[in-house]
Amino acid sequence: MMHNATSDPTRTGWVAWFARNPVAANLLMVFILVVGTMTALNLRVEDFPSFPPDSISVTVVYDSGSAATTEESVTIKLEEALNGLPGIEQLASTSTGSGTEMTIQKTSDYSLDALYQDVKNRIDAISSLPDDAEKPVISRQVEEEEVLSVHLFGHVEQATLQQTATQLRDQLLAQPAIEEVFTTGRQTPEISIQIDEQRLQALGLSLSDVADRIAAASVIQSGGELYSENGTLVVKADQARYHQREFEAILIRETADGQRLTLADVAHVSDGYAQSGVISRLDCIPAIELAVKMYSSSSIMDSAEAARAEVEKVINTLPDGVAIAIWNDSSGFIGERLGLLLDNSLMGIALVMFMLSLMLNVRVAFWVGVGLPVIFSGAMLLIGPNFYDLTINEITTFGFIIALGIVVDDAVVVGESIYAEREKRGANIEATIRGAQRVTLPTVFGVLTTVVAFLSLALVDGRMGKIFSLFAYAAACCLIFSLIESKLILPAHLAHLKMKPTSRSNPIARGWDWLQGHVSRALNYWIRKLYRPFIHKALQLRYATVTLALTLFVLVVGMVPSGKISAVFFPDIPENLVTVSLTLEDEAGYGLAQAQAIELEQIGLQVSRELQEKYQLAVPPLKHVMTTTTDNSATLIAELSPRDQRPFTTDVLLEEWEDAVGPMEAVRRLLFTADHDDDADLSIELRSQDADLLRAASRRVRDELAGYAGVSGVQNSLKAGQVQLDLELKPAGQAMGLTTIMLAQQIQQAYQGYEVQRIQRGRDEVKVKVRYPDAQRRSMEDLQNAHIRTNDGRVVPLLSVAEITPRYVANEIERIDRSRVAVVTGDLDKEIANDEDILDAMEAGLFSELRRDHPGLTIALTGEAEEKEKATSSIELAFAVALIAIYALLAIPLKSYTQPLLIMTAIPFGIIGALLGLWLHDLPLSILAMFGILALSGVVVNDSLLLISRFNEYREAGKPVKLAMVESCCSRMRAIILTSVTTYVGLVPLILDTAESAQMLIPAAVAMGYGILFATMITLILIPALVMIREDLSISRWRKRRAGLRIQPADLQV
Repeated sequence: MMHNATSDPTRTGWVAWFARNPVAANLLMVFILVVGTMTALNLRVEDFPSFPPDSISVTVVYDSGSAATTEESVTIKLEEALNGLPGIEQLASTSTGSGTEMTIQKTSDYSLDALYQDVKNRIDAISSLPDDAEKPVISRQVEEEEVLSVHLFGHVEQATLQQTATQLRDQLLAQPAIEEVFTTGRQTPEISIQIDEQRLQALGLSLSDVADRIAAASVIQSGGELYSENGTLVVKADQARYHQREFEAILIRETADGQRLTLADVAHVSDGYAQSGVISRLDCIPAIELAVKMYSSSSIMDSAEAARAEVEKVINTLPDGVAIAIWNDSSGFIGERLGLLLDNSLMGIALVMFMLSLMLNVRVAFWVGVGLPVIFSGAMLLIGPNFYDLTINEITTFGFIIALGIVVDDAVVVGESIYAEREKRGANIEATIRGAQRVTLPTVFGVLTTVVAFLSLALVDGRMGKIFSLFAYAAACCLIFSLIESKLILPAHLAHLKMKPTSRSNPIARGWDWLQGHVSRALNYWIRKLYRPFIHKALQLRYATVTLALTLFVLVVGMVPSGKISAVFFPDIPENLVTVSLTLEDEAGYGLAQAQAIELEQIGLQVSRELQEKYQLAVPPLKHVMTTTTDNSATLIAELSPRDQRPFTTDVLLEEWEDAVGPMEAVRRLLFTADHDDDADLSIELRSQDADLLRAASRRVRDELAGYAGVSGVQNSLKAGQVQLDLELKPAGQAMGLTTIMLAQQIQQAYQGYEVQRIQRGRDEVKVKVRYPDAQRRSMEDLQNAHIRTNDGRVVPLLSVAEITPRYVANEIERIDRSRVAVVTGDLDKEIANDEDILDAMEAGLFSELRRDHPGLTIALTGEAEEKEKATSSIELAFAVALIAIYALLAIPLKSYTQPLLIMTAIPFGIIGALLGLWLHDLPLSILAMFGILALSGVVVNDSLLLISRFNEYREAGKPVKLAMVESCCSRMRAIILTSVTTYVGLVPLILDTAESAQMLIPAAVAMGYGILFATMITLILIPALVMIREDLSISRWRKRRAGLRIQPADLQV
């Protein structure tokens, strides 16, 4: 008896132990739920995945006045010092007339802290930088995320806005949850003293004389200390001037007759702001933006809540005419997106439960559904800080949605097997254990194939690979816990389940039983009367079946090169924001960027009003428009109303806005965008040590690229530069004792301004500058009319002592890895042209010619093309690794070398389903869809594994080949249909979602959903035909035929 008990499989193993110990199963379930929920409550929430910093910046302030001088004197010396330092992947720098900015990118396997210390040691050892260059500032990249923006706006004085912004910023930073607040739109305070040259000459003064008088009259100077019996006395000359009237009262000269000339008598004094091309506006009103930022360890929800609470406090205390608005609240976007995904999850769960209840049993469906919170709680435990240390964001939540239908598969197969065994052998514990154990091996290895397919996404290089690896980790964590739940917890719950209730007094329950009975009978009828004869015929015509499948495969794959399914690397996915980027030519007039930005702003608001009137909308489609400008560029960011409040997409408004803009003066680039991808569609990088060669080659590349259809906004980073006026001293000037440096200093003081001093006024550092009036320093003619003072006090015209020669110089020089670089970029209309075709044509033509004629020139593709190259090569490796791992995981339980190959034929046909799904939904084949296809490869083999495992059981029991195959197909039909349909319906809410925030996720969901559906048909038709062909070609049958043995009819008939 003891021997029989120990050999009884229903009494040994983890599955049997937990099934017979429901207390242990329930305690395990409660433990996972509690620990997982506690972990989930402490997980950091963010909008989009963030990644650790990987760069170091070096900044050197050097007012050389020339980018070339900065390059030679500072940048190249920094590069030489860092030459050969390990851990550096790329060295990029930008040199300007005011200094250099260098970015050092680390290799993926090197510590940022170690590289920072190495870089600091090397740069600190440099002793040959110019004397007037400031000490290099070395800093690590800081990972920051924008929480929200607070805008203060109104038609009031700039000083009122700035003072209010300063007070609000202090209040925000006083909150522990808020770590950083950046200000945009502030003007730099400046006291400007403008004096006419004729007035100076009449008084016998120079700008430096006036500056000296001001400096002498506005001073804070310590006079030392006196030590007496009564203590220490501090002696101090405190005559600092802080405001306009105080400066106007400064005595400049007292005449012989006692007349006192003050600064107000000889100059115009204004207390305002430094001349700047920066403006900031919100909805056409002057504004100052306070951008609330957080670091990687903070909670965006806490930071946003603290900022909103602080804004509520100050609303009623704002000065008259000042309003406040919160804009671009990332926490709201996160809440919306996570809410959207949660709604999709709940709807998916409801659909899955409905299908299970309809095709199995309500109680079985209930316990399968109960397992979902256990699985997701366990996944939260794994993605927590003790394991993968991930965050809750759009991508990880997408991983949970993808996993929803897949993790149910395991439980469905186990539940269906237990249900069938209990129907056959009675509602007892042994039947429950036997049902669970019967599918343990194929389901465990089936889940493992899915896990390795998901984890292979981690092998994909590039930014998109990093992002979607998080989706893979989240889904894999769910799959791991689906094994625990379906093998250890679910059987214990189903072990004591009643198969059929004795009476049904509830009319709803009776109605459901009636519906379920009809569905069950219909399914059984379909299997017996329709599918069984069909599969019998398909096996009889197995070669024709395979031929037909291959024909279908070729036809669908051919839809990609034929253009019926478009192929792009990254599709244009609209957001709820429209960004307008305006860049002007360097020679554009001062103030033009500001004027054109305001014009673009007005056009956008007009388009919004027209669309509101056309569609009778309750709110305008453009909620807010934020405008910021620099001297020669502008950026407009427009926030749209929620998608459910307008019947058109973001692209429609964008196109209307773009079409309404007419020709604009001096525009180099005007780009309207509304998608996730910030990189240029086309980006070509040229490197060379020869500046002239680089300029000529980049110009040729720019001109050719601009000639292709569908290409717009072509830019060359190697600009013609700005006009520089060179002063050369004449012999007459030399005879007067003048030098070139004296000329430069006097001209700089007169036109740029003589900085007398800096005063601290509250929080602001205010510059005091003396210069010519604005009207006398606008053009080259003004410079030609300038006067120079000699050492003996004479005032002479500038043109009498110097020649002025205009020429173009680069205002910035970019370098990468010790070579000068030019980057030619362009925007592409992907409906008109394909970037790959354009770049291939240029590679075969212009690029080959340039490389042949100029060996020192390097040409490389960057931006989206570089990302595409990285992703394409690595995704091939990931797919190969996944296939090898899947083969191994199939071969082990099947104990066969050939059967796994038969099962894996479902993978290419799953891809066919994915392509058909993309075609039906009018989606392109993109990197987003490829991620779904890669993950699909591990899912589609699961049903085939179940089928072949059951086939092997029947063969071991002595059934003939064809009969075993037909019986396997019919017996596994319900489980295969259930697993496939539940996986698909779990994705349906996301696939059909029209929200713009879901569009990035839909291609992968479509690829997986339709791929699984199509692979199901392949599993039930093609795989059996392939198995029969394998039997036809088996060595044993070949040997039997060679031996003249007669095959038994039972081997061929059902």
